[in-house]
Amino acid sequence: MRSKLFFLLLTLTLSVLAGTYASGQEFTFKGKSIRLILGFPSGGGSDNEARLLAKFLERHLPGNPSIVVQNMPGAAGLVAANWFAQFAKPDGQTLYYLSSTQIIDQAFERPEVKYNILNWEIVGSILRGMSIAVMRPEKLERLKSGTPLAIGSRSGEDTWNAMFLWGAEYLKWNVRWVLGYPGGGEMRLAFQRGETDIYATSNSLALKELMAEGFQPFVQKGRLMPDGSFKKRIEFPKVPLFDELLGAKKPAGVPWQAYTVLAGSDDAGRTLHVGQKTPAEIVRAYREGFRRLETDKEFKAELARIAGDEAELLDANEAEPVVRRLLKIDPATKEFTSGMLKKYLNR
Repeated sequence: MRSKLFFLLLTLTLSVLAGTYASGQEFTFKGKSIRLILGFPSGGGSDNEARLLAKFLERHLPGNPSIVVQNMPGAAGLVAANWFAQFAKPDGQTLYYLSSTQIIDQAFERPEVKYNILNWEIVGSILRGMSIAVMRPEKLERLKSGTPLAIGSRSGEDTWNAMFLWGAEYLKWNVRWVLGYPGGGEMRLAFQRGETDIYATSNSLALKELMAEGFQPFVQKGRLMPDGSFKKRIEFPKVPLFDELLGAKKPAGVPWQAYTVLAGSDDAGRTLHVGQKTPAEIVRAYREGFRRLETDKEFKAELARIAGDEAELLDANEAEPVVRRLLKIDPATKEFTSGMLKKYLNR
């Protein structure tokens, strides 16, 4: 009797488990602790967004797991991306928040790249307001002559940096680069201390604070539109777009295509990923939790505060095609951009 009861209970248990995993609807993160890896130090825009995602995904994932952001700075995010590719297990307990810099690094076949973004499943993306550059108003004249204006950057491949590379080439802007900052927080601190003269960010909160300190916005990158034009941020209608400043000096053909590729490489936003070969039911649970953020009014308000009123969420289906497009660059565009990086950044 006992053996029959045992086998009956075993059969029922296995049936329940089989039904659960077959349906793919009952996966839970209950009791799990998840790491969200970020390739930059604390204090910058990427860090703010990652911590916002961690806080609210805890509420919207089944089982309400704890999510801890782990900063892993180094080589403008390259260290973290390589680590994630090598060590992230396919159990859904490690996430990675990607920067557009990693897309550029892979697209231009940087030899240090040991990852392939296309191997990672996308959970979703934050598409934020585009970058605005600020400086002290009394320094504006130095764009033309005098002591070169110093620009702080991680590696020179920040999307906003395209404005200054092409500005130096076609408008003869009087600038120089100071590279090697770990992240946006360090770049901002150096700027506020006067160690550099120009700072660019998409972070609305940072921009408001800097403007309150007397810094002035003077150029914006804008969002690349499907027709190839750039659109201003609605909060900064009077700040000129870079291509407006170019005017008649705006290049055509490959040089401008190269600019749009580099400047527009954040079209997919900052994408959130799970590791290679993560089971479909875990990926699905993450994507459904991410979609719930869209209807969370508190999350949307916090996102607008730190990333701009135009910041929005892209689901995986919206972000993935853009990432694939950005990773495919024709040889002529790649050669021209590489030449610009070598000329001005010694890359």
